[in-house]
Amino acid sequence: MKQEELIEAIASLNEVRSLEITRELLDQGCTTQEILSLLNEGVKRVGDSFASGEFFIGDLIVSGMLYRSVIDLFPAKNRNMQVLGRIVIGVAQDDIHDIGKDIIVTMLRAEGFDVIDLGVDVKPERFVHAVETYRPDVLLMSGLMGYTVNCMRRVVDMLVECGMRRDVAILVGGSVVSDSTLEYVGADAVSKDPLLTLEFCKNAVARAGENDA
Repeated sequence: MKQEELIEAIASLNEVRSLEITRELLDQGCTTQEILSLLNEGVKRVGDSFASGEFFIGDLIVSGMLYRSVIDLFPAKNRNMQVLGRIVIGVAQDDIHDIGKDIIVTMLRAEGFDVIDLGVDVKPERFVHAVETYRPDVLLMSGLMGYTVNCMRRVVDMLVECGMRRDVAILVGGSVVSDSTLEYVGADAVSKDPLLTLEFCKNAVARAGENDA
């Protein structure tokens, strides 16, 4: 099946084949959501290869670039339509691992979101300033290192202190997060899955629209 071939092409970092199969699937009527599921499975296998020592950090970077190249083939849904919602995203202070963040940014923009990417090593004050300035529907914070959850918690505390916590939905992600992170940070959700993150953002925007109606 072409679906499994795409997963294998991503998992083996075969860019030419990945793009070729993606074009074929799009021509056959495959939805972007279905292809995203295949991409995420392929990237997951790259992560497994990294964990087993078969791949190195450079391979993870290549997989992120390949992911973005495939998404660039998707129809530009946001060219002639209203922006779906606004997202602020960044990697927490003292962490510079941005592969996962970049994948999320690419996917959200492909779906029609206006994404403000704060980059890496983002201090709590900068997250809060971005929420104050851009008034996003969703704030996404990620981290790979364990200590980054303290930054995330500080951001939520500061938003509570300045009265803006109720105005924004917050999801934290990255390999550092777990169910216990949710309560510690005070976020609305945690996720290590790009598709679940996308679903959270869509639902948050929908709820915000209902409240404004």
